Amino acid sequence: MNYKFQLLSLLFVLCFTSCSDDDKDTGISNDFVVAFEKQSISFSSEETSSAINLVYSEEASENGTISIIYTETNVSYSTDFTTSPAAESGVIEIPIEAGTIGTSFEFEKLTPNPTEGEAEKKVEFEISAISLPNAFTQGNTKLLVSYNESASLGGSFSPSVGGPNEGNQVYIDLSSQTEKIISRDKWDLAFYSGEEFRVKINSALLMMAAQLETTNIDNVAAGQVSELQTQMQFLQAGSDAFVDAPSGDITETVINEISTTLEENKVYLLNMGSEIGTTEPDGPGSVAVGGDERGWMKIRILQENGEYILQYADLEATTHQEINIQKTPGYNFTFFSLITENIVNVEPAKEKWDLNFTVFTEVLDLPDEDAMTAYGYSDYVATNVLAETKTYQVNTSEITYSDFNLTNLDEASFEIDQRTIGSSWRNTIPPNRYIFNDIFYVVEDPEGNIYKLRFTAMMNENGVRGYPEFEYSLLN
Repeated sequence: MNYKFQLLSLLFVLCFTSCSDDDKDTGISNDFVVAFEKQSISFSSEETSSAINLVYSEEASENGTISIIYTETNVSYSTDFTTSPAAESGVIEIPIEAGTIGTSFEFEKLTPNPTEGEAEKKVEFEISAISLPNAFTQGNTKLLVSYNESASLGGSFSPSVGGPNEGNQVYIDLSSQTEKIISRDKWDLAFYSGEEFRVKINSALLMMAAQLETTNIDNVAAGQVSELQTQMQFLQAGSDAFVDAPSGDITETVINEISTTLEENKVYLLNMGSEIGTTEPDGPGSVAVGGDERGWMKIRILQENGEYILQYADLEATTHQEINIQKTPGYNFTFFSLITENIVNVEPAKEKWDLNFTVFTEVLDLPDEDAMTAYGYSDYVATNVLAETKTYQVNTSEITYSDFNLTNLDEASFEIDQRTIGSSWRNTIPPNRYIFNDIFYVVEDPEGNIYKLRFTAMMNENGVRGYPEFEYSLLN
């Protein structure tokens, strides 16, 4: 896959104010479609209840009801489970309220999960009737509830990236159908928990770092680095040298591996990037992810007794702060905020997430120059390469999303590269702005679950950017 793009005629504008349209049908339709949000829900031994969501294709025009029937396997209503609203004669009636775009009912587990050797317990719910005119069910017409910790069969997701300012990073775990949402300015440096001593900068804030020749952090001032500061900018030839490798390869961080030899650990100048945008975007489908510049800092990182030692200060400061940072077993990184001066909780556990919806720093060719530049992207979808999440792209000219199954899997096409999905799912270059509906993706998570996945939106019903949606389905 070629990750270098020649088309940069719009350059910086595309990063912060690019427009794009999703590929939803814009024609007027009187159909009212209802579906389960997910295909399955599984209960751990500790869990006892869960909301089961239903979604609509459009706002309900009037009040009504959805009738749901269920099939029991080694369980019985009132003894092993119950619902709210309660079932009457094997049917659950869920109210539809005019003006809403979805509804839900509550499932409560009354008996424990089966132990080893006991029969499987499960309930399958199915939408049987909808009382509104021109209403029907399509897509996820059934939902399976299992009394065990099994991988999700699939469903749909609307990651909460934060609208056109895209202020959040959203970590998605496909098998558990969970998301973790954090503000993308919550952290600045990520300290690797693996065998090597590596430190990552926050790509989502468009940060950069440059190694200096000195080891004395207190002697560095703005007058000494002014020329370097002009190079550490987007769309500046050579600025690709100041960012982490977009592939996610931990051995290619812009900050060199932290050495046990003190003299080898130099001071780094940090361009702290941009604050999260707060302004309205320029027109429908645009984004405004970048706010005010966050300024400059300086850091030096050492290692001792299996821990990191971080020295940090404002650029003009003549003294510095220092903190010891431990690795966090079971997680990719330990995260630190230079602003709050605290270790912060960011990512889920190493093998408990697959996709990260985020603003992202890429590396591109500059047109008409034999040089590269760092460059920011909105709507980016990175994969969890450090847990070996694998991905590849499929073109619908070869096989449709609906027809694709496990027999069509091409193991040789899998890539461990966080750019494989990246920005490839949508086009934002005017005048043709849309989601690519002729591609989808295959994802293998760290536990070996294999899913097919396709994007269905990046704007909401009002044409506002920053509202991505996708659907996915388990293949194995």
